[in-house]
Amino acid sequence: MMSEHLSQAQLAGYRGRTLDPDELLAVDRHLASCDDCHERLTRISPGAVKLAAPENGSFHLDYEQHLEPYVDGRANEIDREIIDSHVALCSECAADLRDLFAFKQQPVAGARTSSRSNRWLPQWRLLPNPAFATAAVIAVSIVALAVLLWTTYPASRRVEQAGTSSPEPDKPALSTEQPSPAPAEHAPQKSTPATQPREEPLIVLNDAGGQVIVNQRGHLEGLQALPPDLKESVERALATRGLPASPALTGWTTGAANLRSELEMQSTFAPLDPTDVVIETDRPTFRWQALEGTHEYIVTIYDARLRQVGSSGPVDGTEWTTPNSLERGVTYSWQISALKDGKKVVSPKPPLPEARFRVLDQLAVAALAKLKESAGSSHLAMGVFYWKHGMIEESEREFQALANANPDSPAVTQLLAKLRSRHGKS
Repeated sequence: MMSEHLSQAQLAGYRGRTLDPDELLAVDRHLASCDDCHERLTRISPGAVKLAAPENGSFHLDYEQHLEPYVDGRANEIDREIIDSHVALCSECAADLRDLFAFKQQPVAGARTSSRSNRWLPQWRLLPNPAFATAAVIAVSIVALAVLLWTTYPASRRVEQAGTSSPEPDKPALSTEQPSPAPAEHAPQKSTPATQPREEPLIVLNDAGGQVIVNQRGHLEGLQALPPDLKESVERALATRGLPASPALTGWTTGAANLRSELEMQSTFAPLDPTDVVIETDRPTFRWQALEGTHEYIVTIYDARLRQVGSSGPVDGTEWTTPNSLERGVTYSWQISALKDGKKVVSPKPPLPEARFRVLDQLAVAALAKLKESAGSSHLAMGVFYWKHGMIEESEREFQALANANPDSPAVTQLLAKLRSRHGKS
């Protein structure tokens, strides 16, 4: 839990990018809302900037400082983590990043206007040397002029010769009794349009009972019924071949899922599910690791203000489903307790992190139902949707099915590996 203001050590660590990714993101969110701490940071390092979350929608990633190093692979791991989190929340920066990845696949350089009317993205800067770009433009212009002269010169000469030639009066006309030989008969010439070269796709996946294609511009072909924001997320995931931290979990994940996964292997008394996830059902099933020497447990549920909102009473076993619906869109925490040798044992308790989860809000439930109707057979679309909404177990299941259908796809393999690595799975 972060104190009211940042410490000097936290500011120094933020400036030098020496904090771990989770703490770096937490400090960045605090700076976005605390003018005092941001002023202190400015005094320490005038060039420091906030990346993870746009402040009132006004901050966007800088081309030279953020986007270009990210695309060229020069950004370090922490900067990539922060940029991934930013583009997950900012559709404008996500569009610019996607365009950069798509442009990198194209052989011809040019310039384009960014989706923001007051910013330019000079794509020629992706070439090794700006002077080379100028030479390339001049060379193309010369070739185009040569082609124009080549195609127009013969026609002009024909017109000139037709206008100046006339029969010579001193020569006798040809006798009608000796006709000239008839020209050979030719079949009429059919004009055939030039064959346009077929654009090779960037990625081809077996999905949704057919093929899903990502073209060289990074755009998705297929799955046309997807909502625009979900389609952008799918394109970005395939272009970057990675999934950053789920935007639904940013700011409140505790790492409890990773820790309890280790405790489960050690047969240590601890909550197992649900932890650090968003769940679809409003009547969750709680599971925990057994405590040796006892078989009766009590599950207690708390809301975000640590007020008790539910209890199982004595349960014989290591699983219990709440009979009452929990409120949607609310984050809860829970504990499991047991009596052993006449003493009450509670888990988790400090220094272990809380076991927390969130119930999927009603708008997301409606969006999920609609997506299942239109694209429920697409493991790609469903996997990205679940990831965006913090439903990590369901997302992993969909990406595993997609990997099974595309065993030779590096993009899918990397997506699945990145998702698992973020949640303590090999």
